[in-house]
Amino acid sequence: MQGNRVKITDEVPVFPLPNLVFFPKTLLPLHIFEARYRRMVENAHLHDSLIGMFLLREGWEKNYFGSPAVHEVGCVGKIQFSEKLDDGKYNILLYGISRARIVRFVQDRPYRIAKVRYLREEKFSPEQFKEHVEAARFLRLVHTYIREIGVENGEEILKLQTDSLEAMMNQVASILDFATDEKQELLEVAELQTRYLLLRQLLRNKLMALKVAKNVKFVPDDPSWN
Repeated sequence: MQGNRVKITDEVPVFPLPNLVFFPKTLLPLHIFEARYRRMVENAHLHDSLIGMFLLREGWEKNYFGSPAVHEVGCVGKIQFSEKLDDGKYNILLYGISRARIVRFVQDRPYRIAKVRYLREEKFSPEQFKEHVEAARFLRLVHTYIREIGVENGEEILKLQTDSLEAMMNQVASILDFATDEKQELLEVAELQTRYLLLRQLLRNKLMALKVAKNVKFVPDDPSWN
């Protein structure tokens, strides 16, 4: 099923997951198997509604089937494609629409629904920032990182969305092997320019760490090992 229409409302179903941060202007494939979230997908189709992806906080395992705590800032997306399987499960593809902050929960069962406030992105300042120049530099840095760490099909993945620096950096933050808390920190930054500078520095730091690790020689404590 292809998703075309969508209703922008301030109440969205919440799909909380550990170790996953969703960004605007990125695509997220999901396999939906729990009964409550299968119902969520069905209702999203029925009402042409969005779905909010929010990162679970530490300790979620103790209350996963209840209402575990989530980070307040997440990303709301629309179902771009969905496929219902013979066993009732779903494969769906979400497209990120906007960052959002949870104001309060208005429903707990069978899945949570939250009242959210959509968060505006502070665009790049053309007076201080030549976006097209930085996009080219950033792409070179990303390709260097991909070659160093050996991400399978990394460059092909990045070619999917390189029409703007915003889309490119959100995709990079989404797919590369950063820690979940690093990704969440990036998502919570309102100014695109600040997010870009943080992401660029993160890439540079990781490249430097890789370079240092390659140059470190093993020196045994026991001289008989020499």
